[in-house]
Amino acid sequence: MKNLQTFPAFIVDDDPFWTAILEQILIGIGITDIHTFEDGVDCLEQIHLNPALIFLDYQMSNSDGLDILQKIKASSPEVEVVFCTALESLEVAIAAMEFGSAEYLLKSTVTDEVVKELVSTFQSNKVA
Repeated sequence: MKNLQTFPAFIVDDDPFWTAILEQILIGIGITDIHTFEDGVDCLEQIHLNPALIFLDYQMSNSDGLDILQKIKASSPEVEVVFCTALESLEVAIAAMEFGSAEYLLKSTVTDEVVKELVSTFQSNKVA
């Protein structure tokens, strides 16, 4: 099995408070190679680092999460992308899943346990 905790994780969000919270959750479950980006363009420029997991916001000041998701999946289809946003929109959630997001989470529902369960599920789905 591929251990996702040994691969980089990206957080792509322009909210520094949320980024810090999510970063602490990831560290708490053993993921320490974490890269944070305030917009999707910076994330795409670093996709060569081969992240195993990307937490991607929808509404960022300089980029649109759905556009970034499509570009991530086009260049790195094996990357697990979790849309993590404050926007509660069925239309956006459906589009995110159609474009390859593994999950659509509302920031208000994210807990340590939710993230731990996601990472565990992704890890069990990967093969070496």
